[in-house]
Amino acid sequence: MHLMHNFLSFTKEFRIPKKKELRNTIKSFSQKELVLFLASVSVAFIAFIFILQKINTSFMVTIPDDGGTLTEGIIGMPTLVNPVLALSDADKDLTALVYSGLMRKMPDGTFIPDLAESYTISPDGKIYTFVMKKNAVFHDGQTVKADDVIFTINKIKDVLIKSPRKNDWDGTTVEKTDDYTIVFTLKKPYISFMDNTTIGILPSHIWKDITEKEFSLSSLNIKAVGSGPYKIDNVIKNKDNIPQEYKLKRFLRFTLGKPHIKNINIISFANEKDLIRALVSNSIDQASGLSPENTKSIEDKGYTLYTATLPRLFGLFFNNTNNKILADSTVIKAMDLALDRQDIVNQVLSGYGTVIKTPVSDTILKDENSDKYAKTSTEEANTILDKAGWTIGADGVRAKGGIKTISQTKKVGKKTVTQQVKVNTGAVTRLSFSLTTGDTPELAQASELIKKQLELIGAEVTIKVYSTGELNSKIRARDYEALFFGQVINHESDLFSFWHSSQKADPGLNIGMYSNTKVDTLLQTAQDTQDSSKRDALYKDFITQFNKDLPSLLIYSPKYLYATNKKLNYIYLDTLTIPSDRFVSVHTWYADTDHVWKIFTKSPATSTAN
Repeated sequence: MHLMHNFLSFTKEFRIPKKKELRNTIKSFSQKELVLFLASVSVAFIAFIFILQKINTSFMVTIPDDGGTLTEGIIGMPTLVNPVLALSDADKDLTALVYSGLMRKMPDGTFIPDLAESYTISPDGKIYTFVMKKNAVFHDGQTVKADDVIFTINKIKDVLIKSPRKNDWDGTTVEKTDDYTIVFTLKKPYISFMDNTTIGILPSHIWKDITEKEFSLSSLNIKAVGSGPYKIDNVIKNKDNIPQEYKLKRFLRFTLGKPHIKNINIISFANEKDLIRALVSNSIDQASGLSPENTKSIEDKGYTLYTATLPRLFGLFFNNTNNKILADSTVIKAMDLALDRQDIVNQVLSGYGTVIKTPVSDTILKDENSDKYAKTSTEEANTILDKAGWTIGADGVRAKGGIKTISQTKKVGKKTVTQQVKVNTGAVTRLSFSLTTGDTPELAQASELIKKQLELIGAEVTIKVYSTGELNSKIRARDYEALFFGQVINHESDLFSFWHSSQKADPGLNIGMYSNTKVDTLLQTAQDTQDSSKRDALYKDFITQFNKDLPSLLIYSPKYLYATNKKLNYIYLDTLTIPSDRFVSVHTWYADTDHVWKIFTKSPATSTAN
């Protein structure tokens, strides 16, 4: 009570001094007292500001800030910005930014509606019905309708157009039930059909008068009009009248929400050397599809390097009809143990790759055992070959057959006598084969490493290098013993093409010459199965059988490398089917940020809907 009484008395007597009184008080200070007073005020002021800053920071969050410009460099000149015709990576990059399809495949492999509002699939997997969004428009403001979808698909199927996507749509009919409802009817179930529905849609009102002969030559392939997240604002051409730079600006009416980044510029370069030079000189902000050997210099200069898994599987594919030793399971098992896959990844890809042993890419089914594949044992491989009768000759190459000394026992009276006798086991077979590959630096270097590793177990490997055209001819004719090459798995259905026995001969893609009736059944069943969990189970059974048979020795999957000198938020590049897939979520990227109090932030749903 006493303390409270004193406090109340103090507060009654306390009052803020008037300005004049304060000035007189300060004047009465000695010089020492004045310095002390000013120092105290300064410290108090700094402390006050610091406390305010801490309070402010605790309530602040970082949010996307609309605006900004990104300039990306690519290799190649985009001249066919058209989903029907796009063939090169450069063409596909621009097409991915300018166009949108009924569906959009996200980096995690799931599909979300884009121009579509909803869809249904018949129980037998043959009929797909899509209802389109009524507010979807092209960059010129015209509404996207069912007629535009039908027009686009018919152009793809037209033999005179020569679309690289034609095979995807053969056997599929398309019709509309009204202006916003599309029905696709398949002759038989096709597990990768949803990938087809991501194809960009052309505006039929712009293209309808363009003839088949004019289709690939039209200026609309450069000054393209789509319904994607970015629209072409300006095209700068070089002295040869070839597009050198595309200036894009965000499309505010994009169906999935207004993109955060205001402008994206795409600049073309003739080669990677020029691309890297532009990047390190800050002429561009980012560069795509870089080679591993350039990554160190880029990272040393402070650039952010994004990586993504590509469904490209490189390995040794065998044609044992051309060399019988490659049909020997013991030899293949020993080779599998002798291959130091991680060393190949480190030396050829500077570590930017994944060691693999299974034929199903991570874009289809994540491999839970990939961390075990780095194991290698030359000693164990040599032991296996020793036991199988492959002996090392004076030249260091193993051989089997010919005259061999063996122990033989026989009865001589009442005694059993053991003696060494020489027997003829047939013609001598050397552990020797040729390895065919392409003349790219990556393929050539990897082949040399494979040769050196297999020499450690007594194998003789002769490398044969061919140009791209020559190599394709060799592959189509199956004119090789062993082939070091890569598979590109764009769709789940590609597994059938690469490994089903019906695809062993050209134009089939079973370059490993694999033939197994159980695997054929698994792959065919997977083709007809709509339930993804059931398909995954089939793929796991396929992998198990593949690892028993070892028809090919898969080695690595390279990483896609993407460098930028800006911090791109919300960028997600975990897995890509093709390089242009890096843009599927470009509308969610942002390069600029702002700081605001939490109470002023919008929910994600609100912010992307604006």
